[in-house]
Amino acid sequence: MKNRCCVAILVLLCVFLAGIAPAGADDGDIQRVVTSVTTDDVNRAAMAIAFTRGIMQEKQVEGILFFNVYGVNLVNAGKDSPVYGNGKTVAQMLREFMDAGGVVMACPMCMQHVGGMTSADLIQGVSAVKGGGVKAVSGPRTLALSY
Repeated sequence: MKNRCCVAILVLLCVFLAGIAPAGADDGDIQRVVTSVTTDDVNRAAMAIAFTRGIMQEKQVEGILFFNVYGVNLVNAGKDSPVYGNGKTVAQMLREFMDAGGVVMACPMCMQHVGGMTSADLIQGVSAVKGGGVKAVSGPRTLALSY
């Protein structure tokens, strides 16, 4: 009986503590939104671009798209850019994102080992800096999304 009571108190304490957010943790306090795009699927990429841009504009924060793993194929200027259901290519959507102030980055290691690419193969405006994705996603007050 004593063990059950201790377990019940521990569970209630955990539930209570889980509902407490640290100071400044509300979504209105974010400085940037960083979305990791690990796929070359056109639908997922389009959602990543649209959601990141929407949050960037609604919250007036920095927006970063980080293409890694198979996602690097979508920022390769030498490949045909897939067309989304709205009739725009991923490259067109990325250009609009960058024109709206967004930043697009690619993982250099993924470019080399997955995409067989170099920086010269990137769509204009896309950067590839060693450690750039980690730095972006680990910054203070960052909302991180993944597709």
